[in-house]
Amino acid sequence: MRINMKSEDLRVAIDIGTTKICTMIARIKDKNTYEVINITTIDNDGMNKGLVVDEQLVSDCLTKSLENISKELRINIHKAFIGISGTHLESKNHWTNISRPSGMNSITQDDIDEALKIASKIDLNNDRKLLHAIPKSYTLDGLHGIANPLGMHTAELHVETHIITGSINSINNIQNCLSKSKVKVSGILAGPLASAEAVLSPTEKDEGCVVVDIGGGTTDIAVFDNGNVVHSKVLPIGGNLFTSDISIALDLDFNTSEDLKIKYGNIGPDQKNATDEISIKPRKMDEEIQITRRELGQILKERAAEVIRMISLSLDEPHLVETNINKFIFTGGGSKLNGFMNVAKYILQDNVRLAEPRGLSGITNTHNDPTISTVSGIMLWGIENKEASSHANLIKENINDHEEKNSSALSKFMKKIKL
Repeated sequence: MRINMKSEDLRVAIDIGTTKICTMIARIKDKNTYEVINITTIDNDGMNKGLVVDEQLVSDCLTKSLENISKELRINIHKAFIGISGTHLESKNHWTNISRPSGMNSITQDDIDEALKIASKIDLNNDRKLLHAIPKSYTLDGLHGIANPLGMHTAELHVETHIITGSINSINNIQNCLSKSKVKVSGILAGPLASAEAVLSPTEKDEGCVVVDIGGGTTDIAVFDNGNVVHSKVLPIGGNLFTSDISIALDLDFNTSEDLKIKYGNIGPDQKNATDEISIKPRKMDEEIQITRRELGQILKERAAEVIRMISLSLDEPHLVETNINKFIFTGGGSKLNGFMNVAKYILQDNVRLAEPRGLSGITNTHNDPTISTVSGIMLWGIENKEASSHANLIKENINDHEEKNSSALSKFMKKIKL
């Protein structure tokens, strides 16, 4: 496939996950219109639970992904929006008092912009980097819960922001991997926010909900209430745990266990063909043995229940006591396990749904899947919040090279005729 357009206005989003690297290319048509033209996913090595443990391995995988896209679309990628996850991400809600002129004054947009700048200047440890300072609510002369104070009169102004920080070393490691692949970072989005950006509706954010993205090595969690994020967290658990359990219980290698999980895994109450047998060959045995789908499902069900309980326990925070949580929205590859939603509904005793990304045109039914929620959210966020410059340029064919090739081919043809 080659891009056929006059302008080179492209955006690139990259989700560097523990097990996969997912890259999305979108074409900007005009100010408010964009279209996804490519989604590429490849296996990733060199990461553990969202953290880089081998920069060269990650860079090699990233380079392979970008080269595949470059060959297919005939483009050079030089910048990208990226997502970042891992337990090094930390969040808190922070109140800031904004100094104002004496007397009752109307709040202008400049006042709000200045308030957010001041709120972003918080004291951090030397090993931490501020990623996001998101306004949660405002207080005017003691009146709490103001969502938008523009035009209102007040003598005192306070702003509450949701602060997300990350480890400088962990962030630098990701950036080094991109640098080795000759890609500059145009913006960094925390994983929990990326998933929410892609799958939540405005109504869900207003009414109160939890978005849970279960990836290969981590689970990203974000809580929304009254339209704003009020809590975010990353747990060091993911879909790899399901695969590891199969590997240990049945004495199989990791790849074989992953295949079993994907092909036959089902933990729902209505397991079809539960007594059907599956042939496996444990590493310490010379011959194949048979297990039933029900036996495989039991291994997975116990881990699924534990993962869901850990997600629930992570929400046991003082600042969430009065938060309205009306729904749990699950996404990510780990949530696709057959029957997972049934177990989640039973344990959480709340409304649940499995979510796919929304808000981007050009994604085919084949690609529109919970596994691309994070990269879709990164793209949406980047387009709406970051600079409007292309992340890639078209590879221009060298006319002289074509002429030389054609000339050489013609010469060979003429020699054959003479013979």
